[in-house]
Amino acid sequence: MNRILIVKPSSLGDVVHALRVVRQIKVKFPKCEIHWVIKSGLEGILESVKWIDRYFIFKRGKGIIAYLSLISEIRKFEYDYCLDLQGLLRSSIITKSSKSKLKLGRSDGREFSTLFYKTVESKFKNLEVHAIDRLTPFLSELGIIKFDESLPLDLKANSRVKNTVQATSIILFPESRRNEKIWPFFEELANWILKEYNFNVFIAGNHKDNRFSACQDLRGNIALGNLPEVVSNASLIICNDSAPLHIASALRKKMIALFGPTEPIKYGPYPIDHQNNIIIRSPTRRIDEIQIGDVKSAIKCLLSDNTNTTD
Repeated sequence: MNRILIVKPSSLGDVVHALRVVRQIKVKFPKCEIHWVIKSGLEGILESVKWIDRYFIFKRGKGIIAYLSLISEIRKFEYDYCLDLQGLLRSSIITKSSKSKLKLGRSDGREFSTLFYKTVESKFKNLEVHAIDRLTPFLSELGIIKFDESLPLDLKANSRVKNTVQATSIILFPESRRNEKIWPFFEELANWILKEYNFNVFIAGNHKDNRFSACQDLRGNIALGNLPEVVSNASLIICNDSAPLHIASALRKKMIALFGPTEPIKYGPYPIDHQNNIIIRSPTRRIDEIQIGDVKSAIKCLLSDNTNTTD
């Protein structure tokens, strides 16, 4: 096998899922070139894995000329396989247009995408399973029957990172793309951690505000390609259902994941029962009804093997 094209432009968390699966292809075929179609702004996460040989930028919203130019660039290469892991019309047209011997895509593809590739059927088709488990059947299509089912992923910064986050640090990610997935008590929690533990508390994300004045605010200051190293240096990650959850999961970091309307079994850390994970799900599916006391208890549990508490 010489070359594979992966069509998985977005979103960040889903790209991390795909990377964990595609890593097993690289393990099985180490000399194979992996090319990837990625949305503009997300390419840093591909650079952090070091084994993606080339990527093509999908400029969403830039019009038909940019889209056709992308397809033209892709068609300069020949592939043994093209895997559409996105399952949307725009990704399936890219897959169909590629010079690939075999074009495979998701059986649950939307927007008539399944008309443009050979569908990869899943034994989980009618079951509620993790998003990653929807992608692993692609491995068997490539003849990969036995693989590391924990799907490890080594993520490193694509440039030198100032060593700000130390091992005695807790990182809070208080953001999510949807308001209904945002737990509203992160500031209160941060103040409690600072009072109870000798840990530095960092706030990470994209949107700065005037909250968390007692913490070290990294929001807007971390390039995506450097985020994995920042996460890997921390003792504990606390986050909503968001992309940093999946980066922390891939790195096997101790993590508390807060869920409201979404299903942890489908969108939580993987594997969901890993000993480093504590998942707190609102019984009413309203994330603001997760009690801060439950989060405090989870912190004490995960940090119980640390000796740097002030208690």
